[in-house]
Amino acid sequence: MAEEWIPVGIDVSKATLHVAILFPERTKPLYQSFDNYDAGYAALQAWLVERGVSCAHVCLEATSSYGHGVATALHQQGHRVSIVNPVRIHGYAKSQLKRTKADRPDATLIAQFCRDLAPSAWQPSAADIDTLQAYTRRLDALTGMLTQEKNRLSISPEALKADIEAHITFLEAQVKALKKQLHAHIKRHERLQAQADLLVSIVGIGADTAARLLAEIGDINAFGSARQLAAYAGLTPQEHTSGTSVNGKTRLCKIGNARIRKALFFPALTLLRRAPELQPWRQRLVAAGKSKMAIVGATMHKLIRIVYGILVSGQKYDPTKLLTPESAVATA
Repeated sequence: MAEEWIPVGIDVSKATLHVAILFPERTKPLYQSFDNYDAGYAALQAWLVERGVSCAHVCLEATSSYGHGVATALHQQGHRVSIVNPVRIHGYAKSQLKRTKADRPDATLIAQFCRDLAPSAWQPSAADIDTLQAYTRRLDALTGMLTQEKNRLSISPEALKADIEAHITFLEAQVKALKKQLHAHIKRHERLQAQADLLVSIVGIGADTAARLLAEIGDINAFGSARQLAAYAGLTPQEHTSGTSVNGKTRLCKIGNARIRKALFFPALTLLRRAPELQPWRQRLVAAGKSKMAIVGATMHKLIRIVYGILVSGQKYDPTKLLTPESAVATA
């Protein structure tokens, strides 16, 4: 008989892991806290063994990168690990009428969510994807700092401008060097290079965007369909209607990977401008009264489906596959 998975909730902070175990035979959870680094992971594993937990289903929220280390360590120990969107945890808390916000109750709440909803297991990314993601996220951070300094330059007193200009020069050099390392990393890995070559064949997607998409999507085979990838990116439409009195606009749900949505925004604008095969579809949306931003959102949704299609098929972007029969005749 297979061993029972014991639900374990971890509330993750930068320095500390607050852990709660829910044993079926106990009315109250067992609680302990650990340091959020390698020694703490080892202590957590030893504590689980001492408490007789050989098969834990561990849940934690997908918050920044603070939980990545403990998730990887527990996965390597053979435990089942789920990294859950915080919105799901928040929704579960509301359904349970939870009002308290503190470390111990949060860890217990996550364990209860794990027990009641049994979220799907998380799989760690391959090492080359992990490194690529570290590069792209660092690049985003540097680019953000560079934008802030450029904005600050125009409103700063004269006495500070030389210092800010020097910092801008430094950041620009950092961005340039990091991009060089990033693309060298892609070239060193045949699979990443092949996927990047496929992505840049899509109108509007350049080398930097391709790198960001590969870093955030990870293993394309983890998604069973284009719709699953679109849902992961928060690019599926969300309807808001009820009866005859509620008739809200359909919008993107935006519950998903915001970095993918950000990476696709400008490529979607370029695709709309430079892809004649999309114009009949765009005109239908305009005729239906869709706003400019709604059309951009629909284009981002179409773009993520194209990304899925070419990565799964291994074939470069073919604009004729987007042509309707009517538009194909018109362009012949």
